[in-house]
Amino acid sequence: MESEPARDPNAALPCGLSFQRGNWYLLYKAGQLARQRWNAMLAQLNLSPTQYGALMAVAEAGRLGQHRLAELIGVDPRNAVPIIDALAEQGLVSREVDPSDRRRRLLELTASGRAMADNLASVAAEIETDLLGALDPAEQASLRRMLLALLGRDEETGG
Repeated sequence: MESEPARDPNAALPCGLSFQRGNWYLLYKAGQLARQRWNAMLAQLNLSPTQYGALMAVAEAGRLGQHRLAELIGVDPRNAVPIIDALAEQGLVSREVDPSDRRRRLLELTASGRAMADNLASVAAEIETDLLGALDPAEQASLRRMLLALLGRDEETGG
């Protein structure tokens, strides 16, 4: 009678190769899935990921200057101009001269921009619910804490 070869306890995992069981790879694949869904949604709305960030930052922060927006979304202020130009061309933000400093431009959402931001927030919530649907609420909260810890961010401030 021949004995069966020893079985690898990890062989039953859905990932077939050992590198596919690594946390780094699983994080990469989860990020890839999230990115695909985000990019598809943004493409339908004719927005880039950076334009999305700028639009949502103005929605949350309210009226603000171009330099402050650049800080909030993590881009060089010179690189913020084409992002703002694209949003202005789509009628999503308005730019006004700051009455206290005529060299400065203040940004604000238009009515269309507010509607778009509200729609984006709703769609983002749907995507997150769909992506994280396999996890119960406690697991989702735990995942959030772990991701924030990995990114070196504070739960309260996000920064």
